[in-house]
Amino acid sequence: MKPVIVMQTDFSDTEISSAVCTMHGICQMIDPELRTFNNTHGIPPFDIYAAANALDYIVDYWPAGTIFVSVVDPGVGTARKACVAKLKNGQYVVTPDNGTLTCLYERVGIEQVREIDETRNRYEATRKCDIFHGRDLFAYCAARLASGLIDFEGVGPSYSVADIIRIQLIEPIEEAGVLSGMIQSASRHFGLVASNIPYQMGDKMGLAYGDMLEVWITCKGKEIYRDKVVYHKSFGYVSEGQPIVMVSEFLTMQIALNLRNFVLEYKIGHGPEWMIYLKPV
Repeated sequence: MKPVIVMQTDFSDTEISSAVCTMHGICQMIDPELRTFNNTHGIPPFDIYAAANALDYIVDYWPAGTIFVSVVDPGVGTARKACVAKLKNGQYVVTPDNGTLTCLYERVGIEQVREIDETRNRYEATRKCDIFHGRDLFAYCAARLASGLIDFEGVGPSYSVADIIRIQLIEPIEEAGVLSGMIQSASRHFGLVASNIPYQMGDKMGLAYGDMLEVWITCKGKEIYRDKVVYHKSFGYVSEGQPIVMVSEFLTMQIALNLRNFVLEYKIGHGPEWMIYLKPV
């Protein structure tokens, strides 16, 4: 069975758009047997960190050989590299090399990376267009790789994994009885604010369900939120509108409001500029 292609972009707030449809269509033109799926196309426009985090969220739940196409590309048409990275788990990511590979580089590991040879692996009919590499380069190259028309070496010349562009992440730490880390995701749909602090760090401190935590959130050093919050297993352990700290889908420490939206209410963002602190009280 041929490997599947999984796509994500910042093209639309909805799941699909005409632009995304053409990416699926390019894959079908190359090989009608290919199976293509959507991760999300609602990544905030130009948000490279969000793209990196979205990839990190899904790769553990797809088989080896899966080809991910990630298109959040504010530098489209410029000298930034277009690449295919082979992960140490046997998967591939087709993406601009602009920081999108950061989280996978740090957690999963990248075995090799190759720059896409546009003389071979670009859709010829749209050669004059330099602003839609999602369709004309990334989806096209991914389909050629998935169909077996090229192997990984056929993508283009290799370059050093150490040269991959990476975003500087903030590592979670425990210091003087306080857990701290960056906010790795802030979902505007349900308002979930997930840190990069593994729940095991809380276990090591002796945290148990029902304990109270002082929680504060900062952006660029400015305090945005502070309150005392219960730590428990799920939303229903607090009253409607009350905050709760729990274990996220990432298996990290997360804060939310029961039946309310923490992100919208407190205008919370994500990435290395956003920090969260948890202190048992």
